[in-house]
Amino acid sequence: MKLRILGEADVRSVIDMGQAIEIQAKAFAHLSEGSVVSGLRSFAKSEDPPGVAIFNPSVLRNGRGYGIKVVSDFEANDDRGLTRLSALVALFDGETGHPRTVMEGGYLTDMRTGGGTGLAARHLARADSRVLALIGAGRVARYQVMALSRVLPIDRVLVATRTRARAIGLVDRLLEDNGWSGDQVAIVDSAEEAVAAADVVVTATTSAEPTFPGSALRPGTFVAAVGAHSADAREVDSETVARSAVRVIDSRNDCLDNAGDLMIPIAEGVIDRDSVVELGDVVAGRARGRQDSDGITYFKSVGVPVQDLVTALAIEERAIEADIGTVLDIGGEYP
Repeated sequence: MKLRILGEADVRSVIDMGQAIEIQAKAFAHLSEGSVVSGLRSFAKSEDPPGVAIFNPSVLRNGRGYGIKVVSDFEANDDRGLTRLSALVALFDGETGHPRTVMEGGYLTDMRTGGGTGLAARHLARADSRVLALIGAGRVARYQVMALSRVLPIDRVLVATRTRARAIGLVDRLLEDNGWSGDQVAIVDSAEEAVAAADVVVTATTSAEPTFPGSALRPGTFVAAVGAHSADAREVDSETVARSAVRVIDSRNDCLDNAGDLMIPIAEGVIDRDSVVELGDVVAGRARGRQDSDGITYFKSVGVPVQDLVTALAIEERAIEADIGTVLDIGGEYP
Protein backbone atom coordinates (compact mmCIF):
# COMPACT_ATOMS: atom_id res chain seq x y z
CA MET A 1 0.00 0.00 0.00
CA LYS A 2 1.08 3.55 -0.73
CA LEU A 3 0.65 6.28 1.86
CA ARG A 4 1.05 10.00 1.10
CA ILE A 5 2.44 12.17 3.93
CA LEU A 6 1.66 15.90 3.86
CA GLY A 7 3.41 18.29 6.22
CA GLU A 8 2.11 21.72 7.19
CA ALA A 9 4.03 23.41 4.36
CA ASP A 10 2.43 21.03 1.86
CA VAL A 11 -1.04 21.75 3.20
CA ARG A 12 -0.46 25.51 3.17
CA SER A 13 0.63 25.38 -0.46
CA VAL A 14 -2.66 23.96 -1.77
CA ILE A 15 -5.41 25.78 0.15
CA ASP A 16 -6.24 29.37 1.05
CA MET A 17 -9.09 30.93 3.00
CA GLY A 18 -11.22 31.74 -0.01
CA GLN A 19 -11.11 28.10 -1.07
CA ALA A 20 -11.72 26.95 2.50
CA ILE A 21 -14.99 28.90 2.71
CA GLU A 22 -16.31 27.25 -0.44
CA ILE A 23 -15.23 23.82 0.83
CA GLN A 24 -17.21 24.38 4.05
CA ALA A 25 -20.34 24.98 1.98
CA LYS A 26 -19.86 21.48 0.52
CA ALA A 27 -19.23 19.99 3.96
CA PHE A 28 -22.40 21.47 5.45
CA ALA A 29 -24.38 20.37 2.40
CA HIS A 30 -23.31 16.78 3.16
CA LEU A 31 -24.42 17.21 6.77
CA SER A 32 -27.75 18.74 5.81
CA GLU A 33 -28.46 16.04 3.21
CA GLY A 34 -27.75 13.24 5.66
CA SER A 35 -24.97 11.81 3.50
CA VAL A 36 -22.52 11.62 6.40
CA VAL A 37 -22.46 9.34 9.45
CA SER A 38 -22.64 11.62 12.50
CA GLY A 39 -22.29 11.34 16.27
CA LEU A 40 -18.94 9.53 16.33
CA ARG A 41 -16.84 12.15 18.14
CA SER A 42 -15.21 11.09 21.42
CA PHE A 43 -13.01 12.65 24.10
CA ALA A 44 -10.23 11.15 26.24
CA LYS A 45 -9.27 13.41 29.14
CA SER A 46 -5.97 13.33 31.00
CA GLU A 47 -5.66 14.63 34.56
CA ASP A 48 -1.88 14.33 34.82
CA PRO A 49 -0.65 15.96 32.69
CA PRO A 50 -3.80 18.07 32.18
CA GLY A 51 -5.07 17.69 28.65
CA VAL A 52 -7.56 16.10 26.32
CA ALA A 53 -7.43 14.09 23.10
CA ILE A 54 -10.39 14.60 20.79
CA PHE A 55 -11.18 11.97 18.17
CA ASN A 56 -13.17 13.30 15.20
CA PRO A 57 -14.07 10.48 12.80
CA SER A 58 -16.28 11.11 9.78
CA VAL A 59 -17.68 8.79 7.14
CA LEU A 60 -19.25 9.76 3.82
CA ARG A 61 -21.88 7.23 2.86
CA ASN A 62 -21.80 5.06 -0.26
CA GLY A 63 -18.06 4.45 -0.21
CA ARG A 64 -17.05 8.06 -0.76
CA GLY A 65 -14.31 7.97 1.84
CA TYR A 66 -13.73 8.32 5.54
CA GLY A 67 -11.15 9.73 7.89
CA ILE A 68 -10.30 10.77 11.40
CA LYS A 69 -8.70 13.82 12.93
CA VAL A 70 -7.01 13.48 16.32
CA VAL A 71 -6.60 16.75 18.20
CA SER A 72 -4.47 17.01 21.34
CA ASP A 73 -4.85 19.94 23.75
CA PHE A 74 -2.27 19.72 26.55
CA GLU A 75 -2.15 22.75 28.83
CA ALA A 76 1.41 22.26 30.12
CA ASN A 77 2.86 22.55 26.62
CA ASP A 78 2.99 26.32 27.08
CA ASP A 79 5.60 25.78 29.80
CA ARG A 80 7.51 23.37 27.56
CA GLY A 81 7.80 25.89 24.75
CA LEU A 82 5.50 23.73 22.62
CA THR A 83 2.19 24.51 20.96
CA ARG A 84 -0.72 23.64 23.21
CA LEU A 85 -2.73 22.20 20.32
CA SER A 86 -1.63 19.67 17.73
CA ALA A 87 -3.58 17.67 15.19
CA LEU A 88 -3.21 14.88 12.66
CA VAL A 89 -5.64 13.73 9.95
CA ALA A 90 -5.74 10.30 8.34
CA LEU A 91 -7.78 9.52 5.20
CA PHE A 92 -8.94 6.09 4.04
CA ASP A 93 -10.34 4.81 0.77
CA GLY A 94 -14.09 4.37 1.04
CA GLU A 95 -14.19 1.33 -1.24
CA THR A 96 -11.23 -0.69 0.04
CA GLY A 97 -10.66 0.71 3.53
CA HIS A 98 -6.94 1.16 2.74
CA PRO A 99 -5.16 4.15 4.28
CA ARG A 100 -4.32 6.80 1.66
CA THR A 101 -3.04 10.02 3.19
CA VAL A 102 -1.85 11.38 6.53
CA MET A 103 -1.50 15.13 6.97
CA GLU A 104 -0.72 17.72 9.61
CA GLY A 105 -4.08 18.89 10.92
CA GLY A 106 -3.42 22.21 12.65
CA TYR A 107 -3.52 24.43 9.59
CA LEU A 108 -6.43 22.42 8.19
CA THR A 109 -8.30 23.16 11.43
CA ASP A 110 -7.50 26.87 11.10
CA MET A 111 -8.90 26.86 7.58
CA ARG A 112 -12.08 24.92 8.31
CA THR A 113 -12.87 26.82 11.51
CA GLY A 114 -12.32 30.21 9.92
CA GLY A 115 -14.04 29.07 6.75
CA GLY A 116 -17.12 27.94 8.69
CA THR A 117 -17.46 31.38 10.30
CA GLY A 118 -16.93 33.08 6.94
CA LEU A 119 -19.70 30.94 5.46
CA ALA A 120 -22.02 31.73 8.38
CA ALA A 121 -21.28 35.45 8.05
CA ARG A 122 -22.51 35.42 4.45
CA HIS A 123 -25.94 34.49 5.73
CA LEU A 124 -26.02 36.09 9.18
CA ALA A 125 -23.98 39.31 9.13
CA ARG A 126 -25.08 42.63 7.67
CA ALA A 127 -23.36 43.15 4.31
CA ASP A 128 -22.05 46.53 5.47
CA SER A 129 -20.38 45.19 8.64
CA ARG A 130 -17.04 46.91 9.14
CA VAL A 131 -16.08 46.82 12.83
CA LEU A 132 -15.05 43.49 14.36
CA ALA A 133 -14.75 42.87 18.10
CA LEU A 134 -12.29 40.03 18.59
CA ILE A 135 -12.28 38.44 22.04
CA GLY A 136 -9.25 36.21 22.36
CA ALA A 137 -5.79 36.46 20.83
CA GLY A 138 -4.75 32.95 19.92
CA ARG A 139 -4.33 31.14 16.63
CA VAL A 140 -8.08 30.61 16.17
CA ALA A 141 -8.72 34.36 16.51
CA ARG A 142 -6.26 35.21 13.76
CA TYR A 143 -7.92 32.97 11.20
CA GLN A 144 -11.37 34.25 12.12
CA VAL A 145 -10.27 37.70 11.00
CA MET A 146 -8.81 36.26 7.82
CA ALA A 147 -12.12 34.58 6.95
CA LEU A 148 -14.41 37.46 7.88
CA SER A 149 -12.29 39.88 5.87
CA ARG A 150 -12.95 37.71 2.82
CA VAL A 151 -16.73 38.08 3.00
CA LEU A 152 -17.27 41.43 4.75
CA PRO A 153 -15.74 44.92 4.35
CA ILE A 154 -13.97 44.67 7.74
CA ASP A 155 -11.66 47.63 8.16
CA ARG A 156 -11.34 47.93 11.95
CA VAL A 157 -10.62 45.28 14.59
CA LEU A 158 -10.91 45.82 18.34
CA VAL A 159 -8.96 43.20 20.29
CA ALA A 160 -9.85 42.29 23.87
CA THR A 161 -7.89 39.64 25.74
CA ARG A 162 -6.61 38.88 29.23
CA THR A 163 -2.94 38.89 28.25
CA ARG A 164 -1.64 42.09 26.70
CA ALA A 165 1.51 40.45 25.33
CA ARG A 166 -0.62 37.99 23.34
CA ALA A 167 -2.79 40.86 22.12
CA ILE A 168 0.25 42.74 20.86
CA GLY A 169 1.46 39.64 19.05
CA LEU A 170 -1.94 39.16 17.40
CA VAL A 171 -2.11 42.80 16.31
CA ASP A 172 1.28 42.47 14.61
CA ARG A 173 0.07 39.37 12.74
CA LEU A 174 -3.19 41.01 11.68
CA LEU A 175 -1.37 44.03 10.31
CA GLU A 176 0.96 41.72 8.38
CA ASP A 177 -1.84 39.46 7.11
CA ASN A 178 -4.12 42.23 5.88
CA GLY A 179 -1.79 45.07 4.96
CA TRP A 180 -3.73 47.35 7.29
CA SER A 181 -2.44 50.56 8.86
CA GLY A 182 -1.78 50.72 12.58
CA ASP A 183 -4.95 52.65 13.39
CA GLN A 184 -7.17 49.90 11.96
CA VAL A 185 -6.38 47.43 14.76
CA ALA A 186 -6.61 48.49 18.40
CA ILE A 187 -6.29 46.79 21.77
CA VAL A 188 -9.12 47.84 24.09
CA ASP A 189 -9.46 47.61 27.85
CA SER A 190 -12.46 45.29 28.00
CA ALA A 191 -14.55 42.95 25.91
CA GLU A 192 -17.63 45.01 26.74
CA GLU A 193 -16.00 48.10 25.25
CA ALA A 194 -15.18 46.23 22.04
CA VAL A 195 -18.64 44.66 21.74
CA ALA A 196 -20.44 47.98 22.24
CA ALA A 197 -18.73 49.39 19.13
CA ALA A 198 -18.90 46.32 16.88
CA ASP A 199 -20.92 45.10 13.90
CA VAL A 200 -19.46 41.60 14.30
CA VAL A 201 -18.35 39.91 17.54
CA VAL A 202 -16.12 36.83 17.61
CA THR A 203 -15.31 34.96 20.80
CA ALA A 204 -12.34 32.65 20.35
CA THR A 205 -11.40 31.69 23.90
CA THR A 206 -11.37 28.73 26.26
CA SER A 207 -13.24 30.74 28.88
CA ALA A 208 -15.65 28.88 31.14
CA GLU A 209 -17.60 32.07 31.87
CA PRO A 210 -19.30 34.55 29.51
CA THR A 211 -16.79 37.00 28.09
CA PHE A 212 -19.14 39.98 27.76
CA PRO A 213 -22.66 41.01 28.84
CA GLY A 214 -25.34 40.49 26.23
CA SER A 215 -26.74 43.92 27.07
CA ALA A 216 -23.70 45.49 25.36
CA LEU A 217 -24.68 44.22 21.90
CA ARG A 218 -25.93 46.75 19.39
CA PRO A 219 -28.95 45.97 17.18
CA GLY A 220 -27.91 44.21 13.98
CA THR A 221 -24.77 42.58 15.41
CA PHE A 222 -23.58 39.16 14.25
CA VAL A 223 -22.06 37.08 17.08
CA ALA A 224 -19.86 34.05 16.35
CA ALA A 225 -18.82 31.93 19.33
CA VAL A 226 -16.08 29.55 18.15
CA GLY A 227 -14.01 28.79 21.24
CA ALA A 228 -15.29 26.93 24.32
CA HIS A 229 -16.72 23.51 23.45
CA SER A 230 -17.67 21.74 26.66
CA ALA A 231 -21.00 21.38 28.43
CA ASP A 232 -19.94 23.40 31.48
CA ALA A 233 -18.24 26.29 29.67
CA ARG A 234 -19.67 29.16 27.66
CA GLU A 235 -18.30 32.31 26.04
CA VAL A 236 -21.62 34.15 25.75
CA ASP A 237 -24.32 34.65 28.34
CA SER A 238 -27.98 33.68 28.22
CA GLU A 239 -28.99 37.26 27.41
CA THR A 240 -26.95 37.16 24.19
CA VAL A 241 -28.67 33.95 23.13
CA ALA A 242 -32.11 35.24 24.18
CA ARG A 243 -31.66 38.53 22.27
CA SER A 244 -30.69 36.74 19.07
CA ALA A 245 -33.44 36.70 16.48
CA VAL A 246 -31.69 33.91 14.60
CA ARG A 247 -29.66 31.15 16.31
CA VAL A 248 -27.53 28.95 14.07
CA ILE A 249 -25.30 26.03 15.03
CA ASP A 250 -22.89 23.96 12.99
CA SER A 251 -24.32 20.62 14.19
CA ARG A 252 -27.32 19.71 16.33
CA ASN A 253 -25.63 16.47 17.46
CA ASP A 254 -22.43 18.19 18.53
CA CYS A 255 -23.57 21.61 19.81
CA LEU A 256 -26.64 20.63 21.82
CA ASP A 257 -24.73 17.95 23.74
CA ASN A 258 -21.31 19.62 24.04
CA ALA A 259 -21.70 23.41 24.05
CA GLY A 260 -22.53 25.20 27.28
CA ASP A 261 -23.32 28.34 25.28
CA LEU A 262 -26.60 26.64 24.33
CA MET A 263 -27.01 23.86 26.86
CA ILE A 264 -27.08 26.29 29.81
CA PRO A 265 -29.77 28.68 28.46
CA ILE A 266 -31.82 25.66 27.34
CA ALA A 267 -31.58 24.21 30.87
CA GLU A 268 -32.59 27.61 32.27
CA GLY A 269 -35.66 27.66 30.01
CA VAL A 270 -34.44 30.80 28.23
CA ILE A 271 -34.68 29.07 24.82
CA ASP A 272 -35.70 25.61 23.64
CA ARG A 273 -33.87 23.15 21.43
CA ASP A 274 -36.17 23.79 18.50
CA SER A 275 -35.23 27.49 18.38
CA VAL A 276 -31.84 26.73 16.80
CA VAL A 277 -31.15 25.66 13.20
CA GLU A 278 -28.15 24.09 11.50
CA LEU A 279 -25.91 26.09 9.20
CA GLY A 280 -26.35 23.50 6.46
CA ASP A 281 -30.10 24.16 6.38
CA VAL A 282 -29.51 27.91 6.20
CA VAL A 283 -27.07 27.50 3.31
CA ALA A 284 -29.56 25.21 1.53
CA GLY A 285 -32.40 27.70 2.02
CA ARG A 286 -34.42 25.41 4.28
CA ALA A 287 -34.00 27.71 7.30
CA ARG A 288 -33.80 31.46 7.52
CA GLY A 289 -30.67 33.51 7.99
CA ARG A 290 -30.66 37.26 8.63
CA GLN A 291 -34.05 38.82 7.89
CA ASP A 292 -33.49 42.50 8.63
CA SER A 293 -30.80 45.01 9.57
CA ASP A 294 -31.72 45.31 13.25
CA GLY A 295 -31.87 41.72 14.44
CA ILE A 296 -28.99 40.17 16.39
CA THR A 297 -27.80 36.90 14.87
CA TYR A 298 -25.82 34.19 16.64
CA PHE A 299 -23.63 31.35 15.38
CA LYS A 300 -22.14 28.66 17.60
CA SER A 301 -19.40 26.42 16.23
CA VAL A 302 -17.73 23.50 17.94
CA GLY A 303 -16.33 22.17 14.66
CA VAL A 304 -17.98 19.29 12.84
CA PRO A 305 -15.95 16.21 11.83
CA VAL A 306 -17.33 16.29 8.27
CA GLN A 307 -15.65 19.70 7.89
CA ASP A 308 -12.30 18.05 8.61
CA LEU A 309 -13.00 15.20 6.21
CA VAL A 310 -14.20 17.28 3.26
CA THR A 311 -11.39 19.81 3.75
CA ALA A 312 -8.80 17.01 3.95
CA LEU A 313 -10.18 15.34 0.81
CA ALA A 314 -9.86 18.63 -1.08
CA ILE A 315 -6.29 19.07 0.18
CA GLU A 316 -5.45 15.49 -0.79
CA GLU A 317 -6.83 15.98 -4.32
CA ARG A 318 -4.82 19.16 -4.84
CA ALA A 319 -1.66 17.54 -3.44
CA ILE A 320 -1.96 14.61 -5.85
CA GLU A 321 -2.49 17.00 -8.77
CA ALA A 322 0.59 19.01 -7.73
CA ASP A 323 2.59 15.83 -6.94
CA ILE A 324 3.64 17.08 -3.50
CA GLY A 325 4.24 15.29 -0.23
CA THR A 326 6.16 12.12 0.53
CA VAL A 327 4.78 8.81 -0.72
CA LEU A 328 5.79 5.73 1.27
CA ASP A 329 5.29 2.06 0.57
CA ILE A 330 4.01 0.83 3.93
CA GLY A 331 3.30 -2.77 2.90
CA GLY A 332 0.38 -4.57 4.50
CA GLU A 333 -1.00 -6.09 1.31
CA TYR A 334 -1.79 -9.71 2.11
CA PRO A 335 -2.60 -12.41 -0.48
